[in-house]
Amino acid sequence: MIPFDDPTILFTNAGMNQFKDVFTGKRRTEYSRATSSQKCIRAGGKHNDLDNVGFTARHHTFFEMLGNFSFGDYYKEEAIYFAWEFVTRDLELPKDKLYATVYETDDDALALWAKIAPELKDGRIMRFGKHDNFWSMGDVGPCGPCSELHFDRGEKFGTGPEDKVNGETERFVEIWNLVFMQDDQLADGRIVPLPKPSVDTGAGLERIASIVQDVDSNYGIDLFQNIIVAISDITGTRYKDNASSHHVIADHIRALTFAIADGAGISNEGRGYVLRRILRRAARHGRLLGANEPFMYKLVPVLVNEMGQAYPEIREKQSHVESVIQAEEESFLRTLETGLQLFEKISSQTRSSGRKIIDGEEVFRLYDTYGFPYDLTEIIAGEQGLTLDREGFDKAMVKQQEQSRAGATFKAESFAHRDKFDALNLNLLPTEFVRGELTLKAKAIAVVGDDKSAAIVLDRTPFYIESGGQISDTGRLFTDTFEFEVESLHLYNDLHFHVGRVTRGSLDELKELPVQVTAQVESARRWDIMRNHTATHLAHAALRKVLGDHVKQSGSYVGPDRLRFDFSHHQPMTPEEIAEVEKIVNNQILTGKDVQTNVMALDDARKAGAMALFGEKYGDKVRVVSVEGFSMELCGGTHVDNISQIGPFFVTVETGIASGVRRMEAITGRGAIDYMLANKAFKQDVASLVNRPEADALEGVKQLKETISSLQKELKKTREQMFAGGGGEIGQSQEVGGVTIATNDFGETDRDTMGAWLDKQKAMANPVLAVAVGMTNGKRAFMAAASGSAVSQKKIDVGRLTKSVLPKFGGRGGGKESFAQGGIETSASVEELFRAVEAWVKESLS
Repeated sequence: MIPFDDPTILFTNAGMNQFKDVFTGKRRTEYSRATSSQKCIRAGGKHNDLDNVGFTARHHTFFEMLGNFSFGDYYKEEAIYFAWEFVTRDLELPKDKLYATVYETDDDALALWAKIAPELKDGRIMRFGKHDNFWSMGDVGPCGPCSELHFDRGEKFGTGPEDKVNGETERFVEIWNLVFMQDDQLADGRIVPLPKPSVDTGAGLERIASIVQDVDSNYGIDLFQNIIVAISDITGTRYKDNASSHHVIADHIRALTFAIADGAGISNEGRGYVLRRILRRAARHGRLLGANEPFMYKLVPVLVNEMGQAYPEIREKQSHVESVIQAEEESFLRTLETGLQLFEKISSQTRSSGRKIIDGEEVFRLYDTYGFPYDLTEIIAGEQGLTLDREGFDKAMVKQQEQSRAGATFKAESFAHRDKFDALNLNLLPTEFVRGELTLKAKAIAVVGDDKSAAIVLDRTPFYIESGGQISDTGRLFTDTFEFEVESLHLYNDLHFHVGRVTRGSLDELKELPVQVTAQVESARRWDIMRNHTATHLAHAALRKVLGDHVKQSGSYVGPDRLRFDFSHHQPMTPEEIAEVEKIVNNQILTGKDVQTNVMALDDARKAGAMALFGEKYGDKVRVVSVEGFSMELCGGTHVDNISQIGPFFVTVETGIASGVRRMEAITGRGAIDYMLANKAFKQDVASLVNRPEADALEGVKQLKETISSLQKELKKTREQMFAGGGGEIGQSQEVGGVTIATNDFGETDRDTMGAWLDKQKAMANPVLAVAVGMTNGKRAFMAAASGSAVSQKKIDVGRLTKSVLPKFGGRGGGKESFAQGGIETSASVEELFRAVEAWVKESLS
């Protein structure tokens, strides 16, 4: 459900996602037809049903999509026939309850429905426009006109003018969508024909089940019953008293469980932010049912019992899923409390200003920052006799959505010269990837571009194309008189495109194709990549040993400089755990075991215990990369021959990237050796500085730190004594309207020194305003304080002074009546600042 290898979508939102490269021609398969049942999430991006869940009988964030596909095989006629046959013969749905829709210009589909299903010729074959009958996966990717089957659930669901096919009511339900894939939407806005017209169909399992089981709502089918009962039991409420909240929670716990089990995390961006919204929406509905403590994690075992047999991954990751959801629920309750406090402040300000409507910007801030849905804020406001500025909220929402789209534009996979290659209309055999060679003879069989930028297709190549987290190779193609630098590689129609530029000779030398060239991968770089890739497998196995079997890969990067491994885990690793992972991996490397690679049937590999890695697509035959007795992974990448070739292994980064997802970065080989030598030099330098042997250097640093701490305490005490004895002698002072304004520019100093001087001034019995400026850590700090009589008698407010004066000097700050602090630009004039303070005091007193 998490498309880690597809940046154009947040979640798998349709059965066709896994076949996108087949539709576009980037990948070929041995088969031309397929069927599937695909778990999907539609919440975020182009296909977003989140806000509809709970308010309709048919919408979900998580659902299972049934589909059948044709890759240049059958087309419209067979697709329509298969759909009609399945719905009327196998599901036995009454023909007089069915309607077909087609795209407004698709005369072929209209005629085929009339031919295959003559029962519909009584006006139940209908044309619709692009909004209803044209499908695309996202902003980019395959697309085409579609034809749908709708089921009429009867007059009890409505008889008004709005109760119509493709309407928004519950009477007519779309149950089958046939997409005739014929175009590809590119990132630059162009729409180009796909290599072969294909078929993508989709049918929601839950919708079909609701009709077959004859229930009023998708939530009435058997899959939901035990979950809904559990929600009632946990919250102590009855389903019939608030069905909508039960529906929301039942749907959302499915989306969260399946997404987290597949390696997703909860965070403030991308898919993590969508999952956070889903969880908070469900938690909010839990509060409506009286659940004021974390409760959703308790539903996970119920869902696992319901669907764990069909989807064993949620059973395997059950404890991890529960931990992530519980932690996020607890976090939301704290955020909710803060948000409620903010609402009280906002509502108080609204009432005190004589208004009855809360500003839409403020309502949106509660929504965006604290997870308050509009309707929750509306309920709380109503309890206080207030209403909300809906128009202002909607404007803020639109503004944020526009900013989000602008900042997160998805990029489609493409490469230079693809259009030029398509124009050649060549019929070439797939490029053979020769795994075990770094240099070989090959034939250039297609060339497009010029000397500055070109793409060359070879019949065979040693160059690896980015996949499964491992980045592409670089290198060169050459003859006696010609050389071409390979900067990137792309896969299209099973052909390997070597993209780069001519560095010697001219592209004209490849005019008479085929031409024999030598293909040479940059050897040192490939070896660095292979070390890191094999080390990734070892690290994965070590993490599972140290942290538990719930650890699952959630993404990776394998380059020459480092390896990055994202994995499911609900809390930061301790230094001891990181050290244990390093120890296990390095001890394995010392065993010098061979890396074994076997090609076998996918089912046999799974039975043998091989783990699948994200970013890989598997056929009937798979490559199994293993280190005997330690690691076994399905992987199409390149690896060392023996793990001793990896060299040292060191973890350099361990951090969280989302709730429930951690990131580890590590180095091996040459990078690890440089790291060791740098650490050795550092240790020698430290030993020299503290004048100790290397073995005792750390003890010397500790002693030095204690000495510095002691001296700092003595210095602070001396300064306090100095100011206590004669603080008034430091700086300048003048009287304005009965207030003594004391100022001092300390130059290079620290905040303790400034604070000690201010404390002395603040303790004065007469009205005193003290202002201190100083350079601390390369920044110009500002601190101010007022004595008690200055506040009570002269109404001096240092917080207001700071907010009023500092922006004029490129700074900002804030505080209370008697003390405030902030900063100003280092280039600002301190004298002018002090004069501005004096002017503010005069104005304040007047």
